[in-house]
Amino acid sequence: MRMPGKTLSALFLASAFLFPTFAYPQAVNFKEIEAKVREFRGLLDQAGVNGTRFWTRLDSSKRPHRLYVGDGFTNADDVAKENFIEVFSRFLAGHPDKNMLIDIYDGRTSQLIGEYGFGGFRLFPPK
Repeated sequence: MRMPGKTLSALFLASAFLFPTFAYPQAVNFKEIEAKVREFRGLLDQAGVNGTRFWTRLDSSKRPHRLYVGDGFTNADDVAKENFIEVFSRFLAGHPDKNMLIDIYDGRTSQLIGEYGFGGFRLFPPK
């Protein structure tokens, strides 16, 4: 008595060797990643307390991180706000292609005003 399951398994295994997938390993260049993260750090330093005051402090003791934003962020246009949050998220993740979840708080009132996560950047309507 023949078992069709064994025959199918053998065919599947043989096809894996005959038709290999064309997945090439990606070369990870840590120096490029570190350079990009340093660039993010420089941009964030300019946008910080002593710069344009886009952000005032970061609470990384909680997950998601709590980013407290300042007057520069509040007065910026929507595109600048989103770009800033994306750079901050990638800096926190430590990689130019990865993102970190962020809750956005008003630096003066400590009220939650937005978030950056799987759904992208979102600011809540003012109360």
